[in-house]
Formats: sequence, structure tokens, C-alpha cells
Amino acid sequence: MNIDKNIEIAQTPTSSFYTSDKIFEKSKSIFENSYQFICHQSELLKSNSIPFSLFKNWLDIPLVITKEGDNIFCLSNVCTHRGNILCNEKQYKNKLVCNYHGRSFNLDGSINHAPGFKNTKNFPTKDDNIDKNINLLNWNGLIFVNAGQNKSILDGLNEINKLVDWYPFEKLSFDESSSNTYKIDAHWALYCENYLEGFHISYVHQGLSSDIENHSYKTIALNYSVLQIAKSQNKDDSIQGKKLIYDIPLNDVYALYFWLFPNIMLNFYNWGISVNIIEPLSKEKTRIRFISLPLKGHKQSSGNSNSVDQIELEDQKVVLDVQKGIKSKFYDRGRYSAEHEIGTHHFHRLISKYL
Repeated sequence: MNIDKNIEIAQTPTSSFYTSDKIFEKSKSIFENSYQFICHQSELLKSNSIPFSLFKNWLDIPLVITKEGDNIFCLSNVCTHRGNILCNEKQYKNKLVCNYHGRSFNLDGSINHAPGFKNTKNFPTKDDNIDKNINLLNWNGLIFVNAGQNKSILDGLNEINKLVDWYPFEKLSFDESSSNTYKIDAHWALYCENYLEGFHISYVHQGLSSDIENHSYKTIALNYSVLQIAKSQNKDDSIQGKKLIYDIPLNDVYALYFWLFPNIMLNFYNWGISVNIIEPLSKEKTRIRFISLPLKGHKQSSGNSNSVDQIELEDQKVVLDVQKGIKSKFYDRGRYSAEHEIGTHHFHRLISKYL
């Protein structure tokens, strides 16, 4: 996959990028070595152990987030005795206890008690502790985990942090009622491509289009992230603040849309933040985890023509149509709009670099 750095002459990926089993398998290395958003720290107030499978139904790496005092850990969720899963649901307990043979662990991963091992020599050793050498990042209350080595997303988060250091992150909390999970029969990259350009808004999102200034829509490609800025038609819908974002006053901004390589979207609104995590399941199936993090005293709107849930459904429809089109024998690749598809081009360049 080779994408020219000059968007004015570059061509989009060939259809084989989306249809090849071999290329899809190669993409595992990108995700295995990326930081992924798992939860908001407010969730750890009710449950000090939150189990999850990293890229469930694909990579399936069983992990668990634990909190002990002020310390937050990411641990392997596998018992060091015989490989049983330790924690199957959220809980608030001071130990992780294996329901197979009763071995227990402290919330920092150290072994606590091992019934039946009284006569076992040289036991326990450090290998009997749960592996906690899993990268965890608490970014303004948002918990990210990296089960691999590549830390490029840290650069992306640092890029974003410099632009949103004014944001009241401490007022955010997780709203389960407004969060959702979707599955679509489409390649994961098609969803990202759609997100990374505002070119389609006036054609696909009539409600959103009436709320923003389409002619002033701005896209900035950073190193490992992309920022899109939508200005508001109505001051009441704007993010409040005195800062400037690329010379645009916050009071004029409807939303800041950040994409983090390879698959995370952080969307800043006047009511809070929504997070989209795009998780491949196969080359033609994708799971989208939509997480709502409203500010205290605010609520994500829903059911309107401009609400994020309605926009989500509109995006999914067009992505599904593109999934059908890229398999046509009459289509192979296209060209970029040099004015409108800067973000999509940058995404393809990064994929090309790491694939």
C-alpha cells in the first residue's frame, strides 16, 4: 500500500486493501501495539475491578482494570495456576479470586493465597504473580491501555492535550444510558475514512449541516492525530471559553473532532465528550463502541435530527453502501479532494507506514 504524500496527485488505496484476508491479518500488528480507550475513571468508583477483552472476538486478550487506593492497574485477567479467567464481571472486592482452585491475588497483581501448594518447592516466585507489565495511561480521567510496545498514540494525545488544556475534564463522568455498541457489516477503515472528512456532511447529515457553517469547516493533520473544527450557526450550541483554536474563538465552535491513530475518536461538545472506538471483527465486520461522557449538569441530546445517535445511524448507512461498492469489479481506487479529504489522506499515509 503506497499513498503519495502529495494529496493533489495521490490515489486512494486499491480495493484489495479492504478485501484481502492477508492485508487484514497484517493489520493486527497495528492494533496490538496501540493504546486503546477502555473506561473513564468515574466507573472505578462503583467497581474497583473491570474485566474486558481487548478487541473482543478478534485479538481476544483478557485483561482487567483494578483500582487500589489512588493507584490504577491493568493486569492480565488469567490465573497463573492453570489459565482460568479470574474476573468475569465488574466487582468491588479487595481481591481477585480464581473460582477454579481458589488462588487469590491482590489488586496490584501480586499473589495473595494459593491453596494446595504447601509442599510445592520454590513457590511462589514472581512468575506466580499476575502480569502487570501492561502499559496504562490515565489521560485526563480517560483510561487507555497498550498491550504492545508502540507508543505513537502518546504523541497524538500530547498533541491534543496542548489544544484542550482548558477543558474541564474533572467534571466528566460516564453515562451508561447514553452509551451504546453497534456492529456493522463493513471494513473498519471505511468508518474511519468517513469520520475524517466533513465533505459529506451537507449531503448525508441534514440536521448537523443546519447547525454548523459548512463553508468554514477546517481540517488539520497533526502527527498521529487529526483535528476537525466545525463552527456553529448558533452561539447557544457553541463550546464556551475564551481560548482560540487555530485562530477560531471557542465561542464560535460547535465541536472539536479529534481522531487518534488508528481507531479512536474524541469529540468535544458544549455538553461533554463522546468517544468512538472502532474495533475490527473481520475484514467485513466492525464493532463501534460509543461512550458518552457528559459534563456535570449536562446531558447528551438524543432523538433529534442533529443528535449524535442520529448522525451515527446516517454514517453507518453510507459506510455500508461503500462496503458494497468497493467489491465491484468496476471499482479499484479513486482520488482525493485536496480541499476536503486531508484527514482521510493522512489516515491512509499512517496505515501505509505501519502496515
